[in-house]
Amino acid sequence: MNVLIADDDPTIRLTLSSLLSSTGCDLMEAANGEDALAIIDSENSPELILLDWNMPGLSGVEVTRRLRAGSQENRPYIIIVSSYHEPLQIIEALDAGADDFITKPIDGRFLKAKYNVAERILTAQNKLNQANKVLERLAYFDELTGVMNRRAGMVSVEIELERCLRSRDVLAVAMLDIDFFKRVNDSLGHIAGDEVLHEFATKIHAELRPYDVICRYGGEEFFIAASMKHEAECERLFERLRLAIENMVFNNYPELKITTSIGVFIDKPVEQEDVKSLVEKADKALYKAKESGRNKVIIERKSDNSPPVV
Repeated sequence: MNVLIADDDPTIRLTLSSLLSSTGCDLMEAANGEDALAIIDSENSPELILLDWNMPGLSGVEVTRRLRAGSQENRPYIIIVSSYHEPLQIIEALDAGADDFITKPIDGRFLKAKYNVAERILTAQNKLNQANKVLERLAYFDELTGVMNRRAGMVSVEIELERCLRSRDVLAVAMLDIDFFKRVNDSLGHIAGDEVLHEFATKIHAELRPYDVICRYGGEEFFIAASMKHEAECERLFERLRLAIENMVFNNYPELKITTSIGVFIDKPVEQEDVKSLVEKADKALYKAKESGRNKVIIERKSDNSPPVV
């Protein structure tokens, strides 16, 4: 654990460092509040800070107030160190945002007990932060495939649609799934099916540009939204995806071959449109791709009375 000791008295700094040396922590020192803030803002920021109340320039309490006023993802644990011992002064330090208070002269056993409390709280805090990150990712991404989930994908499509309205770009939305996926589950089992879904999503994601939208819509169905300058680019993109899936190799199942059917709707939006309507149009094109024999790309266009592109 990184520990910062901020005190203008070098003797106090030496005493605190000696008392904490047996804990195995990495110690840093500052002689005033300004230097303490500089260390706190560095890459090697401390997790535990021992701040002397009375220092030249910024006091320990003022440093604490500044730290707590900012938004910090990894909030440091702050212990104010002071010769003050009146309840009102301790309350002032805690109200400023300090986590604990210790009075001078410093009892080594008492300091180590405070250190152990801080370590337990910081460990629990780190575990909570990690759990929150996992929950945040699960809120936006599909756990199995790693791509966005349906809800996050639809929000991203709305943003992409608005961007196309401003740029006058073409927007291609596509629904695709794995042909005869049920056969994979039936013949190889659901673990194999999960691996196929993961590899399928990984391959599609690798073929797309970083800013294209891909989400798992449900089951073996995936949804893509990609903006282009010209419609011909859309045709090339989805044919490339189809071929990439057709040529996939599964290391654990070398005999397995899969294909995908892709239904595409190409739109050049001139006004805000309903994302649900775009999804339905792509889904209808997917149905036609399956009806025409699978392993095909069917492209339909807005107000297009000509036969679909196969």
